[in-house]
Amino acid sequence: MEQNNNFDIKKVKVHRTTEGTVFEAVFAIVAIIVWGLIIWLIHQAPDIVPTHFDASGKANAFGSPVSVVIPCIILTIAAIGCMVVAYYPRLINSTVKITNIRQVELNIRSVRVAGITLLLMVLAVAYTMLGMASPSPFPILAVVVLLLMEILVFSILIYKAR
Repeated sequence: MEQNNNFDIKKVKVHRTTEGTVFEAVFAIVAIIVWGLIIWLIHQAPDIVPTHFDASGKANAFGSPVSVVIPCIILTIAAIGCMVVAYYPRLINSTVKITNIRQVELNIRSVRVAGITLLLMVLAVAYTMLGMASPSPFPILAVVVLLLMEILVFSILIYKAR
């Protein structure tokens, strides 16, 4: 298969599509649910909760339940950033050289999926710190594995779309 050497990702314009709208609607619904759960968890949490864990997964710092909001806000902003950057494909860093529009479409989809998965990370962080009787890093590790699997799958799909 011959590659298109004239393809310029900087000239690609992304317009609103049904797929993009569905991703954004799902994102908004998941964000509302996640933040509703976070608020509920904060109200249910004891006065002092674990706020940091060592490499073995044991809590080594404690604080107010409200302090958990800070990493959740940062992760939510990163997730929103993923949804916004989907409209600017030239800003998406890909593991594969992008040579055609199909690869751009897959790259955009991967960023949108990652945005929704980052919202799951927000929930995992809040649940680990606020909702678990004996905190474990498992929920966070599960979402990290999911993110890594997404990166692998989309990298393969983008590579095959050459």
